[in-house]
Amino acid sequence: MEAELKHKEGFLQGVLKKLGNEKFVNNAPAAVLEMERKKQADAESIIKSLKESIAALKKA
Repeated sequence: MEAELKHKEGFLQGVLKKLGNEKFVNNAPAAVLEMERKKQADAESIIKSLKESIAALKKA
């Protein structure tokens, strides 16, 4: 589970890097930007769930 968390955090960093790139944001079609923002939201949600699951397992 921790390996998956690290993977998702790395994936999220890649998406954030793209969205933080002014040239990418200015030149990408709206559909691509929407898809990248959805990837960001999905990754953030999964990371939150994984962190909660890991914390619960450590308490048990």
